[in-house]
Amino acid sequence: MRRSFLFLAMALLTTFGAATAQAQTPHEIDRALTWLRTQQQADGGYSNGFAPGSDPGTTADAVLAIAAGGEDPAAWSAGAATPLTYLKAAASSQPLSAGLAAKLTLAAVAAGMDPADFGGVDLNAALEGSFDSATGLYGSGPFDSTLAILALHAAGRAIPAQAADGLLAYRLADGSFSFSGDKTPGAGDSNTTALAVQALVASGRTDDTSPSIAYFRATQNPDSGWTYQKPSEFGEATDANSTALVMQALLAAGEQAAEWGDPVQALLALQLASGAFSYNAATSSENLLATVQAVPAIAGVSLTDIGQSMVGEAGQPTAAWLDRRLLVGSLVALGVILIGMALFARRGRGEA
Repeated sequence: MRRSFLFLAMALLTTFGAATAQAQTPHEIDRALTWLRTQQQADGGYSNGFAPGSDPGTTADAVLAIAAGGEDPAAWSAGAATPLTYLKAAASSQPLSAGLAAKLTLAAVAAGMDPADFGGVDLNAALEGSFDSATGLYGSGPFDSTLAILALHAAGRAIPAQAADGLLAYRLADGSFSFSGDKTPGAGDSNTTALAVQALVASGRTDDTSPSIAYFRATQNPDSGWTYQKPSEFGEATDANSTALVMQALLAAGEQAAEWGDPVQALLALQLASGAFSYNAATSSENLLATVQAVPAIAGVSLTDIGQSMVGEAGQPTAAWLDRRLLVGSLVALGVILIGMALFARRGRGEA
């Protein structure tokens, strides 16, 4: 009896220790968001780092990170401007490609807004109007199509069956997808593949993701992270964007995290003292694109979750931190251990 209890206690203590370690993740998200606040432009938006001024696509990604981190994007103001006022102005002031319309839709839904009337623009109509029934694709190719499918899913719009078929027509033999739609062997990349997996899940085609999941397994680095492409003449070191996107894809596909090593730690290893993330270990500079991509992945939010778990009924963002649930579980485990120890001690006194 004593030996059985000892084994139980040891198992529960192991669970408690692991869950408590993982429960540090919300703190890392808070640090990333604190840094992200310092990067906001006067117009409420965010720069992509490649050109001066705010960029709509990057700002949309920032909105997803803010909402995934449990905060309200509408409360992030630079004077009177917020990321949402910037995005509304961007939506109404320029022609919208399918990819940009999709990103704006995802941001609108994540913030609890109606994409059918976003800055006076019907983003749903813009997306649905970009569909080519002959190819089964939205916009200019498979990359645009993945984003459009995810955006329409978030908005609760119907996705035609041809959209998943059109996307699958561009899958390479190794299970990957390429940004340009190139099907030359080796052209596939982890980022486009991760988006494609999430788009297939959003289309109700989870069973069709198996070849891509096998691709992720074959290209995973020893540190449990991922790079953009393998093989690559530009290096194959783990990078934040690729690792985060693959983590989201695995989450959406229902993969068990324990079977993939520790991608969370591979990603957190790239977080700097400022709270920002670097692109990879060889580049120690703060990278906004890496930071806004990392936050949702660490928070346990995939792109298939947008519109379902990120924003509450009253428009208040709801934290999707798996680690908090793990912390609750670990506290329960600790309680069981303490109760068991008390009963064990009481029985020992009785036997004495």
